[in-house]
Amino acid sequence: MTPHDDLARELRPALTRLYLALRRRAPVAQMSAAQASALSTLMFHGPIRMGELAQREGIRMPTATALVDGMIRLGLVHRRPDPDDRRAVLVDVTDDGRAAVEDARRHRDDALTAALERLSDEHLELLAAATPALHELQQQLESIAPAPAVLGAAE
Repeated sequence: MTPHDDLARELRPALTRLYLALRRRAPVAQMSAAQASALSTLMFHGPIRMGELAQREGIRMPTATALVDGMIRLGLVHRRPDPDDRRAVLVDVTDDGRAAVEDARRHRDDALTAALERLSDEHLELLAAATPALHELQQQLESIAPAPAVLGAAE
């Protein structure tokens, strides 16, 4: 066992619980968590093909198709032909989808700000200093190939 193992065991539940607490305090009313995640992925990486969306979300193609179909019904995304491959389609966010994401971000920023206001100056400084490392950790996680799905708890 390495110090990295110990840190991973400390960070994972803390990050998971932090995300879930934030999501619970500012839910996205019209979307499921899976739809909100896919919409956020499309905001950062779109327009993208269905296969790339499935890969980035860690889901199978039929699941991605059903997810996108639901978001199309809500007016959040649209499909269009891929100009580089007529057999493929690109999925992109609509103006309504962008507005929904921005609204959710505002509410989550407000919830996070309210929690930050309750922290000590020492904890605020530690969080500010850790932010670049957390961004880099996210980038490193996204560069690792996903492992096969495992049944079990989210934490």
